[in-house]
Amino acid sequence: MGGKKVRYKIYIFLIIMISLIFLVACNDTTNNSLINNDDQGEASGEFINLSPKDYERYNSDGELTMGIIFADPLGEGKDGYLSFVVAIDNHSYDLNEYDLSDYATLVNDKGESPEGKPKWELFSGGGHHVINYLLFPDDGFITADTKYIKLVINDFIDIPVREFVWEKEFLGIKE
Repeated sequence: MGGKKVRYKIYIFLIIMISLIFLVACNDTTNNSLINNDDQGEASGEFINLSPKDYERYNSDGELTMGIIFADPLGEGKDGYLSFVVAIDNHSYDLNEYDLSDYATLVNDKGESPEGKPKWELFSGGGHHVINYLLFPDDGFITADTKYIKLVINDFIDIPVREFVWEKEFLGIKE
């Protein structure tokens, strides 16, 4: 029964993400995040109330729109992995021909990366629209000292580099 609730939450989560990707794709914007910095409080340590959309990062350079959510802090990650839900939308390329794990690197503020090759796990869609998991082995890569993580997608289809950054407050670090 608990598995059905988790799947339901993931489906709702993905529907929201797809809707947001289409909104971003329809608007001509270069903002790489939906986070409004004005809502994040002052550097004085004011409490920041986070919601699932705060973990979303977008890139609509070139002919692709990519939306990525760092799922672990939301309790939606896969055991043993740092889990990213990736939605890609386009009208030019057959995405079934690409394994995003071949193009992806995860680094932290110290320039370190998780040990082992990432996995591209199919979830939904195909052709021009996919939603899949990008999974990196969780080998203790994120620690209490980690300031940020950066997901770098190199030479994927039409853009040399796409970068998606999650700062410390979005890493789910328990201090």
